[in-house]
Amino acid sequence: MTMGDPAGVGPEVCLKVAQEAGVRKKCAPLIVGDMAVLRKHARRMKIPARLERIKGEAKLAQYEDSALTPVIDLKNVAPEHRVFGKVLPELGAAAGRYIEKAVSMAREGLVDAIATAPINKESLQAGGYDYPGHTEMLADLCGGGQPVMMLAHRGIRIAHMSTHCPLRVALRRVKRKRIVYVARVLDDALRRLDRKTPRIGVAGLNPHAGEGGLFGKEEVEEIAPAVADLREMGVDAHGPEPPDTIFGKLRGGYYSGVVAMYHDQGHIPGKLMCFRFDSRGQASVRGVNVTLGLPIVRTSVEHGTGYPIAGRGLADPSSMVDALILAARLAGNR
Repeated sequence: MTMGDPAGVGPEVCLKVAQEAGVRKKCAPLIVGDMAVLRKHARRMKIPARLERIKGEAKLAQYEDSALTPVIDLKNVAPEHRVFGKVLPELGAAAGRYIEKAVSMAREGLVDAIATAPINKESLQAGGYDYPGHTEMLADLCGGGQPVMMLAHRGIRIAHMSTHCPLRVALRRVKRKRIVYVARVLDDALRRLDRKTPRIGVAGLNPHAGEGGLFGKEEVEEIAPAVADLREMGVDAHGPEPPDTIFGKLRGGYYSGVVAMYHDQGHIPGKLMCFRFDSRGQASVRGVNVTLGLPIVRTSVEHGTGYPIAGRGLADPSSMVDALILAARLAGNR
């Protein structure tokens, strides 16, 4: 686990998850972060964490059956740091270094997968990392490629054609070749997860999937030809489906996964199905963000830094629990 933004809920959820019996049955958790920050959070929130600073990464194997949680202590945050819920360049830089270290360890085979706690994109960029988010940074650290963002929770699996970019840019990326690539990456991931041939739904872009070209030409010129290509390749792809009904079919189990044409087309229904908000506006979050198309396994929580509740012991660790368990499944099925 990367610790995420030190001013957010990342340290808290990492500490809580490290003690989860259900997690320890599936994997041996390790935290990449700052020991001083973790210990302060543990004391402040009375989390009974059993942490141990690793002295040499070659010793990782000794923690596989240990009740202790090993910590790669990068010592990026000053010991006197006590700031919660604020954008600070030095904390963005620290969060970036946790990611760099975790990716390096995964590429060297020292860990089987990484699960990332939330970062603040403004802090990350202020800290010298010119990326719109985790996904793009991970792709760069892995030597390029075309990463695919997938939201996942139980039977809800939604892959996205684009990630963090303006809508006008996302619309220009709705191209036949890209649709084929994203659907094939999703198909491969679901075959590994489910051990059977998945049925992939491909969403349309326009209202009613364009109504035969009346409301836009993308379905006729790009999406339908891509679906035909996929079927010739042996992918059980269907579409273009109207965006306002395809996600109901996903929830009902008709589809194993769906390709969304842009970020919010997939995120809005995905989060409606995975988030539960109360009258205070606080959410119980299930669901995982998975980066497909990389040479490493990476999952992430499906929530942000939680600045308003940071340092108060209120963070729900459920999404990080899901992220670790799914990462272990993906790593085991590679």
